[in-house]
Amino acid sequence: MATSNYSTSPTPKSYWMITYGDMVTLLLTFFLLMIVILNEAENNIYRMVNVLLNETEQNLRNYINSNHLDNYIRISRTTKGVQLTISGEYFFDINSAEIKPELQTVLLHLGNTIKQSRLLRIDQDRELMGFVTALKKSNHVLNFEIRVEGHTDNWQIRGGKYKNNWELSTARALEVVQYLSHATNIPEAKFSSLGYGEFRPVADNNTPEGRSKNRRVEIFIDADIVEQNSR
Repeated sequence: MATSNYSTSPTPKSYWMITYGDMVTLLLTFFLLMIVILNEAENNIYRMVNVLLNETEQNLRNYINSNHLDNYIRISRTTKGVQLTISGEYFFDINSAEIKPELQTVLLHLGNTIKQSRLLRIDQDRELMGFVTALKKSNHVLNFEIRVEGHTDNWQIRGGKYKNNWELSTARALEVVQYLSHATNIPEAKFSSLGYGEFRPVADNNTPEGRSKNRRVEIFIDADIVEQNSR
């Protein structure tokens, strides 16, 4: 019976290919493992931010409910963070951007509740030292922001200080920002303000109830992770 002259065993010259293949496989496994670890660490950081936002929301909700303000101030969680929707009629006179004096106390309590959020003082909280360390190791920081947005109905303004609803909504948002920053000593750099006039309604402007809902100021408390050098 004839025998084959071919052998399935690797030749001495091809041994290096086996070693090289094993090394490439190990490197690939190592990099995949590192990606998984880094992704999990990043997910843990964002989960912590979400926990702190939930904590802030609950503290604000407790204040609103305990003072029976839920008919005038609504609170919810959105993609923009914690959202406070404040009735414009409750806080301002018609065509005015000046906060009613008797309601400045309410806004002050809301501001102080925000100021006590651990999102604003992570460096002083021992429970968050691991979180802070993880941010520093990845060259990231926590960016905390309070955005205030003013809105009106679509009724045309006649007379008064403001030419149109856009100016009025912008002035109201800025008034809230300036009052909160001054009354609570939260740094001005943490704030931003926008006015949308009648252009982002949440209800039908053809009814009194709808127009009432559209006259509002929205405060968003949000936090995000950004690179240290991008601030």
